[in-house]
Amino acid sequence: MSVTVLEEALEAMEQLTVAARAAGIEPNQSRTFRLFTTNEVCSFLGKSTTTIYKCEQMGIIDKPAVNTVTGRRIGYTLGDVNKLRAHFSIKPNKWPSSRERDERLSIVAALYNFKGGVGKTTTTITYGQYLALLGYKVLLIDMDSQGSLTSLFGKLPDEVDESETVIPYTVKLQHQTLHYAIKNSHIDGLDYICANNDLSYAEWEGAATISGEGESGLTYFQRLRNGIDTIKEEYDFILIDAPPSLGIIGLQTAVAADNLIIPCVPRMLDFASTKQFLSSAVEYVYDFFPEKEFKTIKVLATMIDRRPSGNSGFLPIMDSVLGDLKFANEILSSQSIDNSSAVFQTPWEADKPDKRIIQNMRSTFNEITEHLIEGNV
Repeated sequence: MSVTVLEEALEAMEQLTVAARAAGIEPNQSRTFRLFTTNEVCSFLGKSTTTIYKCEQMGIIDKPAVNTVTGRRIGYTLGDVNKLRAHFSIKPNKWPSSRERDERLSIVAALYNFKGGVGKTTTTITYGQYLALLGYKVLLIDMDSQGSLTSLFGKLPDEVDESETVIPYTVKLQHQTLHYAIKNSHIDGLDYICANNDLSYAEWEGAATISGEGESGLTYFQRLRNGIDTIKEEYDFILIDAPPSLGIIGLQTAVAADNLIIPCVPRMLDFASTKQFLSSAVEYVYDFFPEKEFKTIKVLATMIDRRPSGNSGFLPIMDSVLGDLKFANEILSSQSIDNSSAVFQTPWEADKPDKRIIQNMRSTFNEITEHLIEGNV
């Protein structure tokens, strides 16, 4: 294929991106998260409406604005909810009894698999958002050069500068901590670090650094881990959206994580890919770090289709073979998830969320949270 043909294809894709943006199909960097009714806030906190109104009078939170048409309150922000949590010293759901509320849990987990299309990024962001809704302080790190996680926060990868990624720390050694790259999201308590295609180039730069300058893989592959160590005391959960490979960036991610969550669709092709991933992880991670210990590793079945023609028939096989290595709950396949992603949102942000999917995610994410806390705290 000639360079000219490649350039023509690139130009066509650039025009397609422009046309999509003109049609309003692009991430919104200035969007806000949904508001919560008084009843929802009472449910979050276990408090009465009278108590909430008293907090308004005391100035702990502002009184919500009123819709001029309906005369009803517009609602409370998640920031308001978190101010009330702090006022009443309310701990998040599943908070370990051994920890004080002002102590961060500092749990680091990567969602990782070779196979694309298994719901890795969607699970990372929806789980991170759920943790923030519960009152946890959360950081999501995008380590996939495709930047899909970054897009769901309102920035397309081609709008992200290298300086906003982990590269200045992990490759160029320009910073002492990862604080420079952390961005606040539109959801209170949820921060993120961007990714773009520069992470692909970082693979080459990393290889050159190791071979050309003589730096051992031992120290190079620890760089992301070292960066996370500079910030983890500020977070309860740090979730890494890993690349779909075990190259240099992938190995940095594996070394950085204390816990692995492996999304897997119940299909033979996905079983084979997951086996390859674990085989490579055993070979490469332990070659460089024979003392490396993951605190927890579990498989999460995703994109479950319970129709007669769907893939749920494989679940009993997964359950019988994997046993405790698999989460009991699974993430269901849903058109509402696909529809939300198409407009750079998640089911938590939908105007009319699918109650079945919301309940499914709650059950699954509660199990994951309990598992991670038990394995780390």
